[in-house]
Amino acid sequence: MPSATFYNLPEEKRERLLRAAREEFSRVPYESASVNRIIRSAGIPRGSFYMYFTDKEELFGHLMDSYGALLERRMGEMLEQREGDLFAAFLDLFDHIQAHWGDGKYREMADILRCNRQMQPGVLLNREGPEASLARLRDRVDLSRLDLRTETDLSDIFHLLVSAVAGTLVAAGTSGDPAGARARLMRVFGILRRGAASKAVRREEA
Repeated sequence: MPSATFYNLPEEKRERLLRAAREEFSRVPYESASVNRIIRSAGIPRGSFYMYFTDKEELFGHLMDSYGALLERRMGEMLEQREGDLFAAFLDLFDHIQAHWGDGKYREMADILRCNRQMQPGVLLNREGPEASLARLRDRVDLSRLDLRTETDLSDIFHLLVSAVAGTLVAAGTSGDPAGARARLMRVFGILRRGAASKAVRREEA
């Protein structure tokens, strides 16, 4: 978590540092990102940086937590609009991000995901993990729409949907074909909705 000194900075200076960080982390993987390049781009002394953040990891975590919080708020809004339909809300979230792609923030988020594909999207976007976001959103999910058979089913479904949307955002940005990426996402959602096993196999397992 950033220091109180960081939050006491003028908004313009805070944003300048965060903008430089977003540009760096969306350009190269986390391991290759350089604090020196970030502070040079932001125009701040190295000593000042370490008054704001302990290290690169804390800066990266703060940045990703801000994306995670933004997505969680939007997801809450989508769930309310869709009366708790988890699949429809996730598709609406994808559409919302695409509609605001030109704003820059979502595009940078997708670029950071692309540069760090070895990380789990849910953990990357929220250090608490997707389970923490689900816990805060759970009361807005209509559980009657889902075939939940174990205590972990909802968490597993949520994690799968997070991964599917994050991967599709990266694919849309890389291919330049958001319509094609959305169509693939809908196919994936369709498979998850119906289940991949045949009816005969499901009868055998029942």
